[in-house]
Amino acid sequence: MVSFVLDYISIYSYSSCMETIMERVFRALAERNRLRIVLLLEMGPLNVSEIVSVLGMSQSNVSHHLKLLLDADVVRRSGRANWAFYSNRKDNLLVEGLVRTAFQTREQLGGFQDDMNRLAQCHALRRESSKEFFDRVGEDQWKDLSKRLPSSREYLPFIREQLKLARRKLTLEVGTGQGNMIPFLLSCSDRVLAVDNSREMLGSALKFVTSEKLSTRVELRLGDAEHLPAGDSIAEAVFMHMLLHHSGNPLQAVKEAARVLKPGGILLAVDLSEHGNSEFKAQQGDLWPGFSKERFKGFMIEAELSIVAEETFNKGTVLAVAGMKGDN
Repeated sequence: MVSFVLDYISIYSYSSCMETIMERVFRALAERNRLRIVLLLEMGPLNVSEIVSVLGMSQSNVSHHLKLLLDADVVRRSGRANWAFYSNRKDNLLVEGLVRTAFQTREQLGGFQDDMNRLAQCHALRRESSKEFFDRVGEDQWKDLSKRLPSSREYLPFIREQLKLARRKLTLEVGTGQGNMIPFLLSCSDRVLAVDNSREMLGSALKFVTSEKLSTRVELRLGDAEHLPAGDSIAEAVFMHMLLHHSGNPLQAVKEAARVLKPGGILLAVDLSEHGNSEFKAQQGDLWPGFSKERFKGFMIEAELSIVAEETFNKGTVLAVAGMKGDN
């Protein structure tokens, strides 16, 4: 810990301003419950209600601690309309180093495992909420709802370009829904393994694949994005289309995608840009209001994927990023 603090001081000339910043950061992290909050946020963004449920504290106390962490620039608040999520800052050397070191020694904090168990329950509730939505809407209603999403026509060439860099033997599609993208993926791959956590959606995908006579090249599996029903390093490509804003833990979903990729494999993720349309949340069963480009790319980086291509489409409403898994 001493090393990175000294590095921080050497990078920035010592001044009363820097001294004030350091004091504010250390003071914010010295309190046990604020430390618990930043350790939770290392596992991914949370809203106030979720932090309250995990820590077992009152909302007013949690809001107080979050304000002090915000004032110290230890965490950031993001989201629009009635969405508001908190995450740890990754763009400050001092804060990032302190939190990373604290996380590496997290087992020494009493009650940490209880916090992690409750956080796992929180993520499970998110996944169940998304699953219940797609089971409930059914095939016909989802066809109508999906028409309100941005058209894929504009970004299909981007996807094809990334997949054709080397012909893919197997592409794993996470969140296949009714399977509408499977024929397109088969034009770039020999086989497709399609995963979804909704039995209703998988049933629709099976009917579609059968009607299109694609069954010999497609396998459908029931499973969650955060716990893919697939072994390590099995696919040359993983495709996530409008999936992460429905995911209980988007970062974990990207890490799972990286796990199943072969070295040199490509993860292609296409999703909504951050927006403030609260009605869209209720209509589409969204868990996240889209993502900023910085955060979207951050998922790839934290999953140790190298970003090889990025683009925005549909007047900035859609983000597309391709990340490559290294050889090691």
